Amino acid sequence: MKKRFAFILIAFISILSSCEKDPIISNDKNVGISKITYYANITLTGNTTISVVKGTAFTDPGVKAEAGGKDIPVITTGTVNTAAVGLYTLDYSATNADGFSSSATRTVVVIPSAEVAGVDLSGSYSAVSASAGNATINKLAPGVYFTTNCWNGATTIPAYFISTDGMSLIIPTQSTAFGRLETTMPGTYSPSGLIIWQLDLLDQGPLVRTRKWQKQ
Repeated sequence: MKKRFAFILIAFISILSSCEKDPIISNDKNVGISKITYYANITLTGNTTISVVKGTAFTDPGVKAEAGGKDIPVITTGTVNTAAVGLYTLDYSATNADGFSSSATRTVVVIPSAEVAGVDLSGSYSAVSASAGNATINKLAPGVYFTTNCWNGATTIPAYFISTDGMSLIIPTQSTAFGRLETTMPGTYSPSGLIIWQLDLLDQGPLVRTRKWQKQ
């Protein structure tokens, strides 16, 4: 009987010993049994939208990625053709040691000529149509603007556009929720603050419409 009791006591002590928690080890890679993942952070040098004059050289301002305080490689895709006015996209991606990736984008707009000093079409605009609507135009770079709506009050289509002289307006071919959009010919901006442009939704037939917006 004593032998049996001794065996049970030894077994109980063994179970208690096995239930003791392993020491928690923390370092820059682990907290206990949990592995730490440092996600990639991508930082662009310069603005996310920049312009370059047609026929001049383009140099990417640069981009940097780090994870856990250490620099990691960045892959850049996309090209800029400075021989053709238009909208171009550069995509940047970086992957950390655990295979998780992050990305960032820069929009490069090739403009037809250097911007005339003092030109700025930024402001609030209202649709001149049966359907009332508002739009906000912001200047993003020399000669480059973004409007929250270029179509009409009933249908919202945001778009980038170019104006280097404050009179002629170009919406370069770009993707929208309604397909590709562009101006069929340069639009105009009058001293009274009136925008008139002929827009073409290339994948909608095509669908060509003249739209007017008045600065408030």
